[in-house]
Amino acid sequence: MQLLDSEQLEYAFQLHGITLEAQARQFYADVWGTIQRAEKARDQKDIASFEKELRNHCQSYFGIVHEWQQDEEEHNEGKACCALSKEHAREAYTDIPAFEKQFLRYAMCYLELNRALIRTRVQISVLAKDCDLENPSMILEINHGTGALLSRAHKERHAIMEKRLRIERARVILQVSDPIMEELGKDLPRLMGHEGDHQLTLFKGALRKSNFAKAEKIASSWKDGHLSSTGKILTAIMRRNAVELTAQDGLMLHSGELSLITAFLRGDEARVNDFMNKHNVPYMVYQYRNLIHLGYTLGKIGSIEGLIIQHAKLVTLASRLHNDADYAKTQEQTVLMPARALLQTKFTTLGAIFDEMETILLVLDKLFVQTKDYMAHSPS
Repeated sequence: MQLLDSEQLEYAFQLHGITLEAQARQFYADVWGTIQRAEKARDQKDIASFEKELRNHCQSYFGIVHEWQQDEEEHNEGKACCALSKEHAREAYTDIPAFEKQFLRYAMCYLELNRALIRTRVQISVLAKDCDLENPSMILEINHGTGALLSRAHKERHAIMEKRLRIERARVILQVSDPIMEELGKDLPRLMGHEGDHQLTLFKGALRKSNFAKAEKIASSWKDGHLSSTGKILTAIMRRNAVELTAQDGLMLHSGELSLITAFLRGDEARVNDFMNKHNVPYMVYQYRNLIHLGYTLGKIGSIEGLIIQHAKLVTLASRLHNDADYAKTQEQTVLMPARALLQTKFTTLGAIFDEMETILLVLDKLFVQTKDYMAHSPS
């Protein structure tokens, strides 16, 4: 976010006879310096320390202003004043604590939003090195509904990734059992004739259905000791790895069966990846632009410099009574009406900005984690 200047502090303070221009400029520099340093905050503990800094800066500066206000009140005590000036002074005096509270909220919001914008842009740049984030096509056909579709796609892609990893684990297991199964497929017919083919079908059927007791019983019925031992070894392997080898239609018994599953999985993966490649980064950019819009909304409330000046005007109005009704009307227009607009309307939008910012960051953080996780663990 860029600093939004309004009036120059020194000029405004001198114009209104406020002898605190040096302190105000230092306060402005302190607040802005804290906001800038918070850009690199890594965790909530760091953020909390910067928020504490802001609070201390405000308390210190407002304390100085209140002392100046008391001096002005004492200096002007006993002077003749009109009823309208008294009424405006009372309103200004009442508004000052609320204004100071909202100024702190504004500064906190500025700090968090500024940090969110910078952090988000860096994250997107890391995850999308080849993308032009300023390209208008990045937000083409992207809206809030895209988020739900992307969330579903991320879950589906995660499931596909898990299936691919599981297939690779199954392949390792079956590469051990394949030679044993092939040996059995040759020896049973060779030693038992047609009955050997039938026995092989029964044995495989029992394994396929994870009926290991039946498979072991069948193997035990083979009179040849080597055949029987081979069948029991296969049964033990399948029993031990049943979870990894289970497919939709039962246990996978040969690595050749993985080819068809892999082909279907690649089709699903290509479909999901195509959607992700088209929408993932653009949706991040869409949410980033939503954060920028919140910056514009915050800017409509005012700037840090402008709010410091408005606060000083309120303090001056509360402490300097006068006997000029026309001047009092002018002060209502230039001081009280802007303050009313801030307290009754503009400052009330801070809550919505905080809430919307939190929602956007939750969406983006989830998206960043999902994308990084896939990039880190996706099989080549």
